[in-house]
Parts: sequence; C-alpha cells; structure tokens
Amino acid sequence: MQGTTRLIKTWATGELGQDVLAGAGHDEAYDGSLAVVLERQQHFDAMREAGLIGADTRAFVPGATDSTDGSEGPIVLGYEGSLSDPGGDVQIGTQFFMQTQDYGTSEYLSLIGATLVRVIDETDFETFLEDADRAYLKGDLAEFATHPLVRLCDVTSLGSATPDRGPKLRLYVDAAGQISTSPGGAVLGKVGDDLETLEAEWARLNAASDTPCAVALAKVVPEQTRADALRERPWLAYYHSALAAVRDVRTRGLAELSEIHISGFGQRLDPDLEGADGSAHEARPGSPVLMWTDDQALVFDPRSEKTFQMGRPAARLAERLLVLGSVEAAAQGDEANLLKVEAFFQRAGVQLCVT
Repeated sequence: MQGTTRLIKTWATGELGQDVLAGAGHDEAYDGSLAVVLERQQHFDAMREAGLIGADTRAFVPGATDSTDGSEGPIVLGYEGSLSDPGGDVQIGTQFFMQTQDYGTSEYLSLIGATLVRVIDETDFETFLEDADRAYLKGDLAEFATHPLVRLCDVTSLGSATPDRGPKLRLYVDAAGQISTSPGGAVLGKVGDDLETLEAEWARLNAASDTPCAVALAKVVPEQTRADALRERPWLAYYHSALAAVRDVRTRGLAELSEIHISGFGQRLDPDLEGADGSAHEARPGSPVLMWTDDQALVFDPRSEKTFQMGRPAARLAERLLVLGSVEAAAQGDEANLLKVEAFFQRAGVQLCVT
C-alpha cells in the first residue's frame, strides 16, 4: 500500500509533489499514465492494450483484486465507493479510507480521515474565490482548506503555479468509457484511444485558453468565467502556496491556524512594509511564503516543500527581500545582514528575490 496516498493526491489535484517523485523514483520517464481511476472494471484491459495503463501505472479499479507487487505490470488497487462523486466514503484496498466532498459544503465537514474536496459547479467555484479573496484581503483562511488531511482537487485549474502535466500524469475514465484528466474535465477521448491522441486533444484545448489548465474543470465551470477570475487574481498561485504552507505547519504540529499570520495576506511582519507593492513577489510562480506566530517565524518554499524556522529579526529581513525584490531595494543601512539572509536561502536552493 506504500504510495497509495501520494498517488491519489496526485490524481485528484493534478500536482506531482516531491513526495510522489521520491516514492516513484523518477519524473516523467514512466510507462503509461502515472495514476488512473476507472469507474468500470470492464475498461481495464482496453486501457492496458492502448498503453494508457503501463508497467508504472497505479490503477484504481472498482471491485478489482489488488495486485501490489508491480513486478510484471501496473499496481492495481480495488476500491469501493466513488472517487468522483462527492459526499461519500471510499475504501481503497483493505486498509485505506477516504472521503470525497464538494467545496461548498466543506466548511461544515467533520473530518474522520483523508478527504478530497472538489469544485463540482459554478457555485462551488464562486465560493472558492470568495474564500481566496477573504484570505488575501483579511488573512482569514478557511480552516478546512489548510487541514493536513484535506486536499483541494484540480488546483492546476484553480490558479496553482504547478503546471498541469495532462494525460501522462493522470486519467479518469467514466462509466461510459469517456476519458479526461478529472471527473469534471473536458472529454479527451474514449477507451481504445492511445496516449498520443489524448495528449493532442489536451494540448488543443489548452491552446485555446490564456490561463493554465483549461481541461480539468471544463464540464463544471464555463471557461470564460474561470479564465476571467484567474486573470483578476494574479496572486492566486501565492494563495495556493499559502494553503500548502499552513498545512505543512499544522502537519508538523508547529502551530494552529488561529496562531499563524502570513505576509501579504492583510498584514506584514515588518510594519514598514505596510502598503508596499508586493505584487511581483506574489505573482512569481513558486514564491516562498513567510509566516509568523507570537514566538516564531517560518518560511515555506513551495518548490522544495520545505519549511525553515528563524528568529524574527532575520524573518523581517527575509520579508523585505521577498516584498521589495532585491538587496538594493530592501537596504536600509543593513545591507550586510540582508546579504547573509539571502546567502543562507540561496545555499538551501530557495530564491527570495525576484531578480
């Protein structure tokens, strides 16, 4: 069962995280699509014959007998329930349980285990935007969205900086044999089509949009509505990074949500930066997130998924570098210490400055 949680998160979110890479041992040099969910067991053989389920695939197949050694083919895990319809429980294999939920009612969730939260219609999408706006303007993040057990689905279509890797990463096959990257996604083909056919349609649909991942929510949110909302919020990728940052802090038991403040979300650690234009930092894909509580400060790097703890004086300098974009712009007679902070993060592979 090792890796099941990682691969389900990958399939649901569209993000290939560092934990997945570590578990898989490779990036894109895998055979078939990495994670595939079928609604009907009868489609398995045709998907395998078409090369969509390959030796490296983890396939989730309803009612199937588990085959987990992967020595001569894909790892197959049977499941009971639904990974596409919100509001129910899913059992994968014999030991792993998961909930699925629509975004609009997730505020009222009673979490009992791992949970996937899915945007299922335009109302859900509007609620997601309202939560993002409130967080950005007031620093008030939705509790469920930062819970360690929760993952928001299809984030590549919701403004995340992570590029969607399309059919090579994940596939969903509905009961009628239609194939997409997600349950709410545009149809890319049908059972029997090969990977090249699906990728060509995926590329065609994305080329028609000026915002990332026009596929994963195409059946549930009008593309013009989605694209307009993302363009109006160039900071959405930073919002997703902030959710991941707080989730990491909560997972590690470093702080509770009510204790955490996030730079750029209605406040700054350094009062002198209030009113400063941090738009370049917030719009930069993978930009680090600075947080603090009453007794500690932290920097989360979305690229490496690492969190760094530091004292407040150093954190204020890091914040100046992030918001103002360079040592020269941030210098206030303290250039030597700014350079030390910048050098520390550079050695850790983290870029604080925009330039």
